[in-house]
Parts: sequence; structure tokens; C-alpha cells
Amino acid sequence: MISQNVEFFDATIDNIKEKIKNWYDEEKYHYVTINAVDNGGNVTLDWIFFDYNEDKWYVFRIQEVEYDTLIPSINDIIPSSWMAEWELVDLFGLNIENTQKGLMIKDPNIFAPLRKESK
Repeated sequence: MISQNVEFFDATIDNIKEKIKNWYDEEKYHYVTINAVDNGGNVTLDWIFFDYNEDKWYVFRIQEVEYDTLIPSINDIIPSSWMAEWELVDLFGLNIENTQKGLMIKDPNIFAPLRKESK
């Protein structure tokens, strides 16, 4: 059964990286992913973590991020985050620092298939 115990932290583009860096303890928390939900014209971003000892989820959320906003990478804090970041670049056409297109979608004619605006 999936834990229903979730704590949300509101964040901004300007403070997300610092919030995660100050909070994250690699001995305690497991980084799960960064998730995007397209709101049509912008996205909501969630950086998701899990604590097995407390059976608790932690979500750092930024709402209404414009598609072309430069989103900070957390790859220097959590090296495994690169894959989820690059995936969002391909699937939503987001602008995440130190990423590039082509991890998931090699065809240059396909752009941001999960972006509502591109449909």
C-alpha cells in the first residue's frame, strides 16, 4: 500500500535549489523524481522524495512555471536527477539548466508531446 503521509513545501524558481540543498540528507531521504503537470500555458513542478523510515513522502512544489523559464538543475546535489530532468526537456520542452534534448525522443520533428500548448 502506498503511504498517504505527504508533506508539501511551496517553493519558487529562485529558491527551489537552495531549499532542497538545505533539506536533503542522502542518508535519510530517497530522491524519486521531478514531475511536471501541464496546466495549459505553464506547468506545475514537483520534486518528490520518500523517507522509508517514516513511510512519508515529501514534495517540493512550484506552481505556474512558464514553459521557457530557466529551471535550476539539482544534479549537483543529487546526481541521479539528471535522467528525470532530461526527460522533462524532451516530453514538455522545458528549459532546465545543463540539460539537452534527445534522451527520450531522437526525432527532431517531435517537440514536447506532453505539452498541451503544442497539441
